Amino acid sequence: MHSSLERVLNPRSIAIVGASETPGKAAERRTRSLIEGGYRGRIFPVNPKRRRIFSLPTYPSVSAIEEPVDLVVIIIPPPAIPQVVRESVEKGAQGIVIITAGLGETGNEGKQIEAEVLEITQKAGVHLIGPNCSGMFSASASMNFLGIPGLQRGHLSVVAQSGNVIDSLSHYARNRGLGFSKIISIGNAVGVKLHDYLRCLKDDPDTRVILLYLEGIQNGNDLIQAARETVAQKPIVALKVGRTSAGIRAAASHTGSLTGDDTVVSAAFRQAGIVRVNNVDELFDVADVLAKAPYPRGRRVAILSEGGGDNAIAADNAERHGLQVPVLGPSTQEAIRPFLLEGMPAKNPIDYGGTAEEDPPVIPRCCQPCLESDDVDAIFITGFFGGFREIIAPHVGPLEEEAARELVNLVKKFEKPIVVHSSFARDEIPALQILREGGIPLFESSERAALALAALADYALGRERARRWRPLRSESPPAACQDILHKVLTQGRNHLTEPEALRFLELYGIPTPAHRIVSSEEEAAEAAGELGYPVALKVISPHILHKSDVGGVALDLADALQVKEAFRGIHERVRSRMPEARIEGILVVPMVQQGMECIVGAVRDPQFGPMILFGLGGIFVEVLRDVSFRVLPLGEGEAGEMIREIQGFPLLQGVRGHPPKDILSLEGLLERVAILFLENPQIREMDLNPVKVQESGATVLDVRLVLEGP
Repeated sequence: MHSSLERVLNPRSIAIVGASETPGKAAERRTRSLIEGGYRGRIFPVNPKRRRIFSLPTYPSVSAIEEPVDLVVIIIPPPAIPQVVRESVEKGAQGIVIITAGLGETGNEGKQIEAEVLEITQKAGVHLIGPNCSGMFSASASMNFLGIPGLQRGHLSVVAQSGNVIDSLSHYARNRGLGFSKIISIGNAVGVKLHDYLRCLKDDPDTRVILLYLEGIQNGNDLIQAARETVAQKPIVALKVGRTSAGIRAAASHTGSLTGDDTVVSAAFRQAGIVRVNNVDELFDVADVLAKAPYPRGRRVAILSEGGGDNAIAADNAERHGLQVPVLGPSTQEAIRPFLLEGMPAKNPIDYGGTAEEDPPVIPRCCQPCLESDDVDAIFITGFFGGFREIIAPHVGPLEEEAARELVNLVKKFEKPIVVHSSFARDEIPALQILREGGIPLFESSERAALALAALADYALGRERARRWRPLRSESPPAACQDILHKVLTQGRNHLTEPEALRFLELYGIPTPAHRIVSSEEEAAEAAGELGYPVALKVISPHILHKSDVGGVALDLADALQVKEAFRGIHERVRSRMPEARIEGILVVPMVQQGMECIVGAVRDPQFGPMILFGLGGIFVEVLRDVSFRVLPLGEGEAGEMIREIQGFPLLQGVRGHPPKDILSLEGLLERVAILFLENPQIREMDLNPVKVQESGATVLDVRLVLEGP
């Protein structure tokens, strides 16, 4: 394992401060599980009140240990922790695990202790794990101080924010015959962060799949960057709770109101290639498939069964989870047809009923042409494979075993996954055991099989995106933008006026409409004539962010008389509703009649940092909330993915006689907005709404830029 956490997960010696052999105590369980778990290094129990614990000599303090100590585990009351941390650092410990609860999660006193021990460990370059964690398991070191006996070795690694969930997951895994390489309880994660563990497990040769249990997300941008690096090598499956919390914070811009916590989490996970699941069953179903099966090149699946009903159910499940069930090519159908009853179609799904029941090797013979086809990425067998012996006759059993062996060989030969759903999956049947041992995932539910196969395809595609990902960067940020921000902040404002915001966009090459700033009725009419009717008028004031709320906007003005009346009306309404506001002029802009309205926004999310949003305007964003998100920086091609991800995308392609819109220009606009927002951290939120996308070009018609504050 090439990681700075090597001596934490594979220590040569461990000191347990607060070690105990009093039954029922947290320290006793962890001391016992470490000793009985077969740890190969030296164990130093530290307890000044005892001479021996579990037959091992004890020490009054860490300082009293004569030998080197790699890892110190602390299970003592909070006030005594800082002194032990100092001794551990002086002793040369590489890592310190604080299992003790009742610190930062309980109040200011606990937060102060956390801050003190963090400062001590950071200065010394020592890894701090926890506090308020359950401990660790490392199969490579035979190290178990989780207090959970009998943990099985395997290829799954768990990083969890909840200790009791680790207890549940370990028991559930044992019942399913699954084992672990590493289990890490991160607790309050004051020192080592979640993204640090990901980078460590990425390089762990014994870990095939990483499982995350998350209750909250901090340092989300670091998490996404680390996840993307990890996903390029191995899968991450996340169970993130809190889906139903309101999570929508009040914000000055429309964009801010659209960033519900769970919506953002799902979008960020998809972007990084993290597979998200809804419950523990799905967590292990998906992990099992990812650990065993080859990765498909796409989402196209061939479905086979001995009955039309099971095929129909499987097809519905597959498509509901985003898989495709294509019609097979003529040559593939011709190769399959000899194994079916006369007249049975071989289009997909494939019904081998009437032939396979008495001759199960028909099943792999039907599968082989599918696997040979470039139109098929995976096989989904559904029905009651393994149960032919019971349903048909005992002599069919050996033929089922032969079929199972052939299926295993087909997976190895073609390196395409086969997933099997069988109503006999729980039974101890030799043919099914051959599938399990051969690495073919087996499910008792068609729904769960389809979900796991879809997750396998999701990860395969996410892995390729992660491997290709390259961040977008500008050659050099415009210096004039900093001048604008400095002026605004110096004046004590937290937002730009619209002319300032338009200039900001222009400096980044973002298209804006022609416009004029006027200070009289006559100037307004003259400007409108030059720009071309119809026009809109908008108040310019450093004190007004939402212009419409104070009557500061007039639209669709068709002639000079309407322009002059609107000019006077804006002044009257603003003075009446917001007399303290200073009016610096009126902005005149042409109305853009043609094109489709979109919204582009950016916000600094409390979980993931800078993010960008895209959606269609009007009902699509106001009612349907049909929007897509990405964590910044954007990678090459991600702007296009955002646009194509929304449900309303076909409207941009052109429907019912409407011409297609300039999607390429829209992609460029999104990319420049992403770079602008990332390069100017003083901007808290920005709202480009609407952006008009036409047959040629895309233009920002209205913009708000809100700053972090002076």
